[in-house]
Amino acid sequence: MEQFGEVGRIYLAPEDNFAHQRRKKAGGSRKVRYTEGWVEFADRRLAKRVADTLNGSTIGGKKRHNFFRDDMWNMRYLPKFKWHMLKEG
Repeated sequence: MEQFGEVGRIYLAPEDNFAHQRRKKAGGSRKVRYTEGWVEFADRRLAKRVADTLNGSTIGGKKRHNFFRDDMWNMRYLPKFKWHMLKEG
C-alpha cells in the first residue's frame, strides 16, 4: 500500500479460533490467516482514489510463490469511519 501514498495505520483481523483449528486439523498451514483488514491513508482524496482503482482488480504479482496472485481486491472508502469503531460490536 505504500506505493500508492503515505499510510497511517493498518489493522488486520485474524480468522476466528474455530476456523484456525479446523484448518490445522485438516493438514493446512499453521500460519495465521486474516479475514479482513483496514488501511488508513494520510490523505482523504488519495484514499478514495486508491479504493476506486484497486476495487475489483486482481492482487497480481509474479506467478512464482504467490498464492494470492489471482485473488481480487474488495475495497471501499468508508466516510466518517473512526478507528475506535473497529473494536466495537
